Order: sequence, then C-alpha cells, then structure tokens
Amino acid sequence: MKRLQPELPREIYEFPEGKIRLINWREVAPMELGNWAGLHGEMETELIVCRETAGSKLTVMGRSVFYPGSFHDPHIHLFAEEFIYCLSGKAIAGGQNKEYLFTPGDVQFAAIGETHWLRNPFPEPLEFIWVYTGVSMPDESGYSTPDLFAAANTIVEKNEIPK
Repeated sequence: MKRLQPELPREIYEFPEGKIRLINWREVAPMELGNWAGLHGEMETELIVCRETAGSKLTVMGRSVFYPGSFHDPHIHLFAEEFIYCLSGKAIAGGQNKEYLFTPGDVQFAAIGETHWLRNPFPEPLEFIWVYTGVSMPDESGYSTPDLFAAANTIVEKNEIPK
C-alpha cells in the first residue's frame, strides 16, 4: 500500500535528539504486516511513535484500520500494557472472557498478561489508535498468541524472562 503525500500547511520537521517531535500519521509509511501471527483480513497500520520514528524509549503508538471482516486473534503482551482508542467505525473488542461493542470514543485497556482481541464484523472500516507502554518497538511487547499462552503465563507468574 502506498501512502499519498499529505497536503499539510507545514514542512516535515526534523528535530534534534531530546527535543519535542511533531509527526503526522500521513507522513509514515504503512507497516508491512506480512504474516504477523494472529492478524487476519485486510488492514493497514502506521507505526507513528517508536524508537525508529521518534526516538521513543518507553512508548509505541500506531494507527490502524481494520476493513470489514478483519480480526485480531486473542493475544497477550508480556512486557507492555496496551490501549486502543476508537476513532471511527465499530467493532467487537474482547478482553478476558467478555466482548463489547467498540465505538468512536471508546478505549479498551489491556494490562500486562491480559488476553484481548478485536474483530470487525461490520460493513464499515474501523479506524483506531493503539499504544503500548513500557517498550519502544512493537516486537518488544512480548506479543503472544494462544499457542504460546501456557509458556507466556508462566513468564508472567514468575516475573522473569527465560534464558
């Protein structure tokens, strides 16, 4: 997918290390999701704030669109909390053993080790912002799908990373 150049009333700013940065999601190339475990259907994601884009040390923020029929399997994060904020559309957000209608303005929060998921069975796209805290890149979150839950839960319970 190719992002169109945004028509913004400013230049793309380059800030020296340690200074506030201003990033517009339209300036960020969409991620190549490839065969990311647990993601199904048509979707797009921009990784807006992370170590690579903003020099972040403890925060990752992205924007995603799940097109009709797309879904994310139940999963956990061993080393990051996550929240998602609905901008437009609607979906079914799940956490632990419950599901909820997820609509604009709603926030779903998942603490470290809590099972959560998201699916869009509706005819319109779902657009949302997501944030991981405590890590600087998505692959540092300890993302784990159901096939790894037993091993992941052991790590959470012992509060230690296996060697």
